[in-house]
Amino acid sequence: MRRHVTAALLLFAACSGSERELGKAVRAYDDALIRAYSTVDASRLAEVATPKEAARVQVLLDLKSNAKLVLESRIESFEVTRTSSSGDSATVETRERWRYHDRKLKVGEPKGPDFVADMAMRYDLVREEGRWKVTSVSTLSNEYLEPKGMKAGGAHGQGPSHGGGGKADGQPPASSATPPP
Repeated sequence: MRRHVTAALLLFAACSGSERELGKAVRAYDDALIRAYSTVDASRLAEVATPKEAARVQVLLDLKSNAKLVLESRIESFEVTRTSSSGDSATVETRERWRYHDRKLKVGEPKGPDFVADMAMRYDLVREEGRWKVTSVSTLSNEYLEPKGMKAGGAHGQGPSHGGGGKADGQPPASSATPPP
């Protein structure tokens, strides 16, 4: 009986350690994403994301850059709500609160409106060279807290119909801030 309890405790410790490791990998991805958007440089994503995911982010950076905008963002809260893994693949679900706005590159121009959104996210990861990397990101839910009356879109980070922002009437604002990731 004592062996079973010890084995169960060791298994639980291993699982929670794995959960912490996966949560840290996702948080490192989010932090690299914040840096990528603020510097318009996705090169540091190579440490935390697969080439396909980094390329997806680069497209979003190029869209912002071509619009003469930089997305400035920060995570106000981050909680891992579920993890699962099998071999070298894993899924992490989180609850995150993001605050962000577009900043125009032209000196003296006012920044865009602040957006605050509570998001439930799903991250798929693979282990490459002994390190967990994000391979894809999807939005499970997106609730805008600010500005008031804002309606959420769908999949996160891919334009107005995909969580990229919109006015209370459902139309995107002239300078729509695309939420990270």
